[in-house]
Amino acid sequence: MSDHHDNGSFGRVTSAFLVGGALGAIMALLYAPRSGEETREELRKAYDRSRSKAEDLQEDVADRIGRLVDVIQEKTNELVASGKAIAEERRKDLQEAIAIAKKGLDEERALLRRMRERGRAVSGA
Repeated sequence: MSDHHDNGSFGRVTSAFLVGGALGAIMALLYAPRSGEETREELRKAYDRSRSKAEDLQEDVADRIGRLVDVIQEKTNELVASGKAIAEERRKDLQEAIAIAKKGLDEERALLRRMRERGRAVSGA
């Protein structure tokens, strides 16, 4: 959560820095004693520098997002693998419980069969 807050703060600071730099450059150029052609050329250069900085910032943000997506994918894969391992353990536990229950059921059936055979033997005798 603090990363999200830090990213937002970083973006606001960077935006403010770029806007402030651009405004400062424009003001300096407008008040500098130069010809109109020189002023326009300086404004173009300032615009190009600002655009270049914005593109660099955009690339940095895209890289950070890409790394974040990679981390999220890695964590998701770890969770899925962990879930599969837990499911496999539970499946084995369930199979063992079923095997024990079957054995107990077979023993009870055998006991019931013996009791019926004894009952027939006693009533037939």
